[in-house]
Amino acid sequence: MNNKIHRNIFSCGLLISLMFAGDESRIGTSGGTQVLVPVGARGVAMSGADIAYSSGLESIYWNPAGLGSLEGSSGLVSNMTMFNDVAVNYIATGATFGKVGQFALSVKTIDLGDIPITTVEASDGTGAIYSPTIATIGLTFAKKLQDRVNVGVTMKTIYESIPRALAQAYAFDIGVQYSNLANISGLGLALVLKNIGTNMHYSGSALTDQATGGNGLPDFYNREASSDPIPSTYNMCLSYKSPVGLILGGTFTSHNFSYDEVSVGGEYVFSNMLYLRGGLLTGLVDEVSKDDVLYSMSFGAGIKYKLMGMILTLDYTYRGQKFFDGNQLFSLGVQY
Repeated sequence: MNNKIHRNIFSCGLLISLMFAGDESRIGTSGGTQVLVPVGARGVAMSGADIAYSSGLESIYWNPAGLGSLEGSSGLVSNMTMFNDVAVNYIATGATFGKVGQFALSVKTIDLGDIPITTVEASDGTGAIYSPTIATIGLTFAKKLQDRVNVGVTMKTIYESIPRALAQAYAFDIGVQYSNLANISGLGLALVLKNIGTNMHYSGSALTDQATGGNGLPDFYNREASSDPIPSTYNMCLSYKSPVGLILGGTFTSHNFSYDEVSVGGEYVFSNMLYLRGGLLTGLVDEVSKDDVLYSMSFGAGIKYKLMGMILTLDYTYRGQKFFDGNQLFSLGVQY
């Protein structure tokens, strides 16, 4: 029975990897790229290398199947400074509902700060400002099917708006985690499909303008915005969890609008209390794809502490990038 499961998992993984092979000719043609902005200090510190043992509320982004390991109720908040005054905020809450499974609600927002409003007549600004709204809201369900298998799915809405114009799309992520692969203790496999959904299409009065028609009379016309698919990804991961608290992982990520990537990373746990992490992300094939990867090395640490019947987790991650100062991410989790 186990051999049959192994064959089915690997067959599905290979088939999907062929369907979602990276296509660099489509770079820059997708919409709603906010879905590619990661959250979660552990995952970012390991460059997304371990989605086989990712767990709890952080795993909603990396692999929704990891929510199946949640026990009791939990909450998580995190903040990441990307560059200048651009920040990524994330909040999630989830709970276990008996034998039914685990449910969670998550919200990710990207704060671009205040942007001056300019016009043709006032190219230096009118004195007014605006702030775009960029958010992803998701509802996740996960379940542990047996001791070795977790499955999970996230349904989400992707929302973007500026004054008098907005776009919205709907998508889902689906993932599976399989532990003790091939009866090897500690060897884990994960498969994840992310951002499968509808197109992003802007509409609103900002696209309406006045022009003179062929009859010489002025009239209002609506400029049709393009309808762009969101950037889907396929992830395949192999990880090994050793009895001494060390986890090593590697993930292949196939983008349908960019170059494929490979990430490797590790985590070491001291006394089930202190965590040290590191990861590396790189292009898969040639120097062009490697140069296209904005982020490279990342490092992080975390501490878990029991207080008044609750488990508190505080994590920090630093991620280097090419053209700006490195990203810093802080997260605080509580489980009770």
